[in-house]
Amino acid sequence: MTHERSAGMRGVTLIEAMISLTLLLIGILGMMRLQLVGITSNQGARANGTAQELARELAAGLERLDPSLDALLVADTISDAPPNSFGDPLDASGNLATSGWRDWDDAYLTSTTSGYPSLKVVGVRPDSALEADPLDPSKPLYRRRWSIWQVATSNTASGVRLAAVSVVYRERTITRPRVVTLYVQIPNLGASTVNASAYR
Repeated sequence: MTHERSAGMRGVTLIEAMISLTLLLIGILGMMRLQLVGITSNQGARANGTAQELARELAAGLERLDPSLDALLVADTISDAPPNSFGDPLDASGNLATSGWRDWDDAYLTSTTSGYPSLKVVGVRPDSALEADPLDPSKPLYRRRWSIWQVATSNTASGVRLAAVSVVYRERTITRPRVVTLYVQIPNLGASTVNASAYR
């Protein structure tokens, strides 16, 4: 006895199943790639946001200092225009620049230091509270520094100084350091009074 196959019944051949599985695998691999890109982007955005927050925090701490303190002394020559490297904490090779910059130290929170005997910044998180650098666990992932520029005036003492507060950090997938720089004006009310009296 023979049974004829109904015209409405149709099976799936092996080649059709292999093609379907191949397309499914390609889609899964593409989704995995998108997941990795999303994770990396989220980490970079989080690192950038943390760096901006730390820069604002340090800038606020410097603004609260007396303008005559050594922490706010001009690092470069007083001039009408800022130095070429002002605001860029990295040198041409991508390393931390040494000239004209002051690096953050946790000792600035609790006591005076020999390098800056009158410096005592409040309201800034210590390095010990920050994430460690994966490439160098002895240092924080976010390295804070600042530079001061002062405009030249008739009495060489401007009423306002410009501070460039920078946070240098690394993203896990990028070897070159990333930088967030915040510029803030620090008024020197005493110098402003001197300038005003000079034009009376």
